[in-house]
Amino acid sequence: MEIIFKIEIKDRIIYETWPEMLSFDDYCKMKNKQFSHPAFDPEFNVITDLRKVDMKFDESFILNIISFIKENSDFMKHKKSALVADSPQLVASSLFFGHKMRDLTVKVSVFSTLEAAIKWIKEKWR
Repeated sequence: MEIIFKIEIKDRIIYETWPEMLSFDDYCKMKNKQFSHPAFDPEFNVITDLRKVDMKFDESFILNIISFIKENSDFMKHKKSALVADSPQLVASSLFFGHKMRDLTVKVSVFSTLEAAIKWIKEKWR
């Protein structure tokens, strides 16, 4: 299944909604579509909604995503990435992802609601 994304130019946010099941290839295809979208700006912050996901992300999947981010750092200059997760497994995977992203300039936080994620994303960078 496909990851859906929406770019909000006014708020400088990219919203991603991940489907129940996905592969690393699905992730790469979606990111490449984002990068070529006319409204895309690499400095827009990202909110990733994982609440529909019905799978466990293993360490390999997460490390592949981090490698992809590092390899495409010119396209991913945002400062904040909010992950919205509502199951214990997704929260754990999201926290692991955030921990592994510490050496990059992106601050990752996990939220249980979209509203909380939006509020945090819109706060000024400290």
